[in-house]
Amino acid sequence: MKSHIMKCWLFSLLLLPALMLTQACQEDVTPTSSLTKSIEKIETAYKEGETKIEIGGPTEVETMASPEIMEAVEAKLLAYQRNFESRYGESGDFSEPYWVGVIPLNDACPAGTSKIKFKMDNQDNGSSTKSGWTGSWYYDNNGNSWHPLCKVYGGAFTLMTLNTPTQYLVARLSNNKTSVMEPRVWNIYIDNEDDGNLNVVADVSPGFMNNDGTHLQFWAIAGKNTPGVSQAAEFPDLGFAYGVFGTFTSPVVGGAGGMGTFKTDDENKNNANQLYSVDWSTNVKTPASFVQGKGVDRTNDPGNTTFNIRRVR
Repeated sequence: MKSHIMKCWLFSLLLLPALMLTQACQEDVTPTSSLTKSIEKIETAYKEGETKIEIGGPTEVETMASPEIMEAVEAKLLAYQRNFESRYGESGDFSEPYWVGVIPLNDACPAGTSKIKFKMDNQDNGSSTKSGWTGSWYYDNNGNSWHPLCKVYGGAFTLMTLNTPTQYLVARLSNNKTSVMEPRVWNIYIDNEDDGNLNVVADVSPGFMNNDGTHLQFWAIAGKNTPGVSQAAEFPDLGFAYGVFGTFTSPVVGGAGGMGTFKTDDENKNNANQLYSVDWSTNVKTPASFVQGKGVDRTNDPGNTTFNIRRVR
């Protein structure tokens, strides 16, 4: 018995340097491996034949992504935007430099405009909600959201006489801006469901969509409560009923009946939501928790997205 113990003890002494060397090697590579893993955000697209439970299952604890993941996502968004703007001097269809997006009342856009419709796969077993007037934006039976936009002439939008000094938003769908649009681009990145993502992708350039998330851009236009020479009392008549983004209460068609909120429950696990503005001239980026006027708001809930919608025609 003593002989056996002595052999084990001698073996341990011989093995200890090797173990210490192995541990030292592991410590040398750990920071790099850890950093690589932290930047990798595991997201998967739905594959036909898979079983995907979107409602009725367990809920996840919400966690925000690491700074490394946030930086990697942000770098991709900025690179795509700059690439788009360097390729297209005017717009995505090369003819109209001022295309913007508004929310139609019905899931249709009239002649002279075109429709963009995308679907966001929201958090499985999440709590996406809507209330009040949201036009043709709706949720399906799995809690995923559908977003029609009509692509219209942005030059028709101008400074407004609103009930408060605030701003309203229209979606940016081409490269250039008019003189009344704020000299910065608002960027909203929505981290959609990671597991078996079912996004229905549309061309929202100079934003973009894939099975990771949805990147939308907006122009902000000012409104004041004291009428001025260059301000309009009504939103432009585009030939159909539509809404824009904001929290103003006047002018709103139907009063309180023309106001609504649309909240998307974004990915809970390592959420990489982004909200920031980029200066139109200097490219300086400024993080924020909401867009001026709060047409898009994450003030108290950075891991989810609230759109405030107003019917204006």
